[in-house]
Amino acid sequence: MIYLDFATGFNLPPFWLDRPVAVLPPDRADGERSEYLGNLYQGSLRMRFADDMEWFTFPLDPVVSVTGKNVIVRRNILKVDEEVVRRGTIKELWSQDDYEVNIAGVFKGDGEMPEYYLRKLRDFCEARAIIEVESVLFSIFGITRLAIEDYSLPFTKGMENQQWSIKAYSDDLFELIVKEGRK
Repeated sequence: MIYLDFATGFNLPPFWLDRPVAVLPPDRADGERSEYLGNLYQGSLRMRFADDMEWFTFPLDPVVSVTGKNVIVRRNILKVDEEVVRRGTIKELWSQDDYEVNIAGVFKGDGEMPEYYLRKLRDFCEARAIIEVESVLFSIFGITRLAIEDYSLPFTKGMENQQWSIKAYSDDLFELIVKEGRK
């Protein structure tokens, strides 16, 4: 057995790269395997435009993270009583902000650039439209639609590989009622 417990100063790939490498999450307390690593989740993801019938499934499962935020309206008022001086703010209203979604993955081609997948990704990212999505993690949070804010295709070594990432926000359907005022 070879132990590598010293720093060589060289960044060498592991010798088993010619085989698939599975990253397994830690065991949960109840003995089940956990699918979630902190707030990162790696699993299948499907996307489509609202008017399309066919889903696009990413060929390699991307890594997805979901971040939530509450919006709290705080008011500063004078809170002096004869006996007690109160500190802090009055919280008037709580609401939930959109979920921020980050998706990152890689496309791999067979010795050539994965052009088909890059074109599909570009179609989604530049559409200026709401994208319908399906994923186990998204279903837990009730996310069915995304609005893509920005995307990135960083330098990736090898012509047949291309990393990508997307930053998006969840989108819910709202029915707006407009009442006509008096004329």
